[in-house]
This record gives sequence, C-alpha cells and structure tokens, in this order.
Amino acid sequence: MKYIKRAAIAMLLALLLMLVFTACAKTETQDAKNTPQTEDGPQSSDDLGDAPNEADTAAKEEEPRIMPDLPDMDFGGFVFKIITTDYISERIMPQEIWAEQETGDPINDAIYKRNKKIEERYNIAITEILHARDEMNVPVKKSVLAADNAYDLICTNIKQGGIMAQRGELHDLSKVNHIDLTKPWYDQNGTADLSVGRKVYFAVGDLQSSNKDGTWVILFNKKLIQDLGLSDPYTLVNEGRWTMDKMFEYAASACKDLDGDGKMDETDQWGMLGEGFNIYALMNGAGTRLVEKDENDIPYYAGYTARDVDIFEKGAEYLGDKDRSMLAENYSSKYTNVWNELINPIFATDRILFFFTSLSRVTWHRDYGTDFGILPTPKYEEAQANYVNTVSVWMACAYSAAVTLEGGDLDRSAIVAEALSAESKYTLIPAYYDIQLKTKLARDNESSQMLDMIFANRTYSLVQLYDWGGLLSTITQQLTAKNRTFVSSMDKIQSKIASDIEKTVNAFDKVN
Repeated sequence: MKYIKRAAIAMLLALLLMLVFTACAKTETQDAKNTPQTEDGPQSSDDLGDAPNEADTAAKEEEPRIMPDLPDMDFGGFVFKIITTDYISERIMPQEIWAEQETGDPINDAIYKRNKKIEERYNIAITEILHARDEMNVPVKKSVLAADNAYDLICTNIKQGGIMAQRGELHDLSKVNHIDLTKPWYDQNGTADLSVGRKVYFAVGDLQSSNKDGTWVILFNKKLIQDLGLSDPYTLVNEGRWTMDKMFEYAASACKDLDGDGKMDETDQWGMLGEGFNIYALMNGAGTRLVEKDENDIPYYAGYTARDVDIFEKGAEYLGDKDRSMLAENYSSKYTNVWNELINPIFATDRILFFFTSLSRVTWHRDYGTDFGILPTPKYEEAQANYVNTVSVWMACAYSAAVTLEGGDLDRSAIVAEALSAESKYTLIPAYYDIQLKTKLARDNESSQMLDMIFANRTYSLVQLYDWGGLLSTITQQLTAKNRTFVSSMDKIQSKIASDIEKTVNAFDKVN
C-alpha cells in the first residue's frame, strides 16, 4: 500500500515538472519572437523606450529592409555641416538632425544611433549649425554669394526653401547623382505637390519629422464632448460624416459666456481655437485648388468655382466670428507671445472644444492632463472621397543643397543625405510615429487610427509656399474683414497671381 502511494506521488511530481518545463520553453520561444531585432542582433526594450504596439512591430519586421543604392566611400573624417532650425530656442520645432549622446528619449536616441551609423560607414563627423527658423535664407544667401560651401546640407522649413529656390541658390535634386526621390524614405506627395516644371528643390522625407509635425489636424476635448452630450467624433469620421457643417454645429454648442459679462474673451468657453491660416487649411482640405499644374508640371491660376466660394463663406462665417472662434491674430496685441501665453495653454483648461492646429501641439500638450483626441480636417460634404490634411510649409522642413556645391563636394552631400534619409526610415520615423506619437502622446487607440488616416492623405500647397499675387494672404485677410468680398478680391488680384507665377517659372528656368 505504501509503495502504491509513493508511486502515485512520484508520477504526479513528474507530471508537474513536465508542465513547468513545457511552459518555460514556450515562454522563452515567445520572448525570442517578441524581441526586436537589429543588424547587430536582439535589441532590448531599453534601447527603444516605450515599445510600440506588438502587431505594428510584427508587421514592420516582416517588411524587407530597402537599402539605398550608394557607393562605398571613405570621406577621411570630413566634418559634415548641416544648417538647421534652432529647435532649442523654438520649442515648437522638433530635434531632427543631431544628438550629442543617448539620453533615453526615443527621438534623441534614434537620431544619435542613425548618425553614428552613417558617420562610421562614411568616416565623417556630422555637426549641426542652428539658426532661426524664419531667417534661414540669410546665411545661405551669404554662403552662396561667397561660394564658400559653408553648409553641406540645408535643412530648412519649406517656406524659407522657396525663397532660396526663387533666388537660384538651390540644386534641382531630381538631377543630382545618388539622390533617388522615388525611394520610400521620401514623401511622394511632397515631391509631386512642390515641384515646378518637374524641378525639385526640396527633398521632403524621413530625414526630418517636422514635415509630419506640420500636418494640420483637429484636436478635440473629450470632457466637453461628453458634457455637451455630443456624439462621438470618431464614429462620425469612420462613417464619413465628419463635415464642416458638423464641426461648426458642435463648436457653436460649446460657446458660453462663463463670467456673464456679455462678451467673449479668455475667461470663457469656446468652440474653436486657432489662427487665420485655418480658413485656407479648411478650403484645401475640402478640395479647393486655386492653382493647378498643366501636363508639363507648370502651375497656373485656375480660378474659383461656386463650390470654392461656398466653402470659403461657410468657413469664414464661423472662423471669422470673434464671438465664436478664438484666433491668435485677434489677441496678439495683448501678449508678448500670444502662442506661448494664451493659445497653447488655454487648450489645457477644458474650455476649448476644437483646436485646429498642427500635430506639433500634441507634443506641446504631453505634460498637461487634458484628455483630448485627434481628428482629420473635416470634409466639405459627405460625398468627398477622403479627409485631406494640409502640411504647413512654415512648420515642415526638407533638405536642400546649395547650388555652389559641385563635383565631389556635391556627390558627398548627396550620398550622406540619401544614407541619412534611408536610415531615418528605420530609426527616426518608428521612434517618432510608433513610440512617441502613437504610444506616448496619443491618448487613445482611436487617435492612433486617426493618425494612420491623416498621414495617408496629406497635401502640400504651392499657394501657401509662394503666395503668388498675395493669394493666400488675401484669403486669410478676408476671413476677418468686416465686409467680406471674396469674389471681387480674387478677381482683383488674378492678373498679379498669373504674373508672379510666370516670374517663378522663369527664375527656375535659369537654374540648372
């Protein structure tokens, strides 16, 4: 009897041990599968910061890595100088080009690893030269006139790049050896939208995250949506019912004179927050294209349609109403910096329903407790195929090459720029998009889905870039004019628009 009991106990222990060993083996196998891989072997989660969604990671690991078609070169320790935006002084602009060391921040560390890899591959030392965002054209002009090749690469906001391009200071990158703008680390919409006569002076792509940050979106306050008893905006988007009418209907219901003084000001509750540019972003998102391009990629003034006029008037009726929309321009005289002192902070007070702004504001609000979601720019009508989101040329940066770079100097700049861009697709962009934006900053899974939709439908505007004939400025000025005369204002400047377009095209014809 004792023997039978002992045998039964032994068998039970053996069975338990088998179960434990099997479970451990499965765990080790699963851990190995879930460990991100690099060219140097497994990568720990500490290397990545907060890990992205497992499904996203698995999908990315299945994609074969695309390598740039570049020669093996040794540049002998060359100091590679990149002039870029002073992101330290201007908080809204992101760090993109250089990192001194790893700090644990996913963006900083991705930049550091990217640069180190390219530095070692080509025996160079990358260094950044910081300059004020809206004055970048000044040192570049000085360098081009002196032909001193002070900068091996120019990483500037596209607006400043447009100034340099019209002065003939930049190379047509579509003709530069070693740069392939068809590769997936370049934004094909950016290339197509911003080219003139098939000449491309700015490479918009993964080297810089600011062209993602510069995408115009709608941030909405979840608490106010709930307090006002409004339907879920995410559902409206997914069902194709997120329109201008619906957005303004929601916004109007939010406006309240909280202190009862008979006027709307900083102490009250608002339906819409933003700036004058929003009327153009709204029109652009609705499909208005006042400037088109012909079969030779030459821009021309296409004029307006009855639909365009209706889009403007509908948008201006709400956005231009000082009692319903808080625009930065209407309050700038009261503050030293209206953005830092009013517009950005007030969204964190739960008294703003919609903030029509760039994605950079999501980063700005990461330290606040406001529960907000992210939506695309609304459609004009439900029948519109897609939600289209404008990229600001003031925010978005691209890289360019000074026209004075020639021969081996130009080849070196092109090789390094292409290598950095390709590497950024697999380092900087996952850190920005999967880790920081979708995991750390987005407050819910729905916002993550919205971001995928937003990035799939972005557009860049030559009207915004060159403001031919004062086209963009006229539209934004009409927004807040006491007597709006959109049609007559457009008719008044149409010859100037055509003349300015011709000047730009002629200027580009003289270069390269």
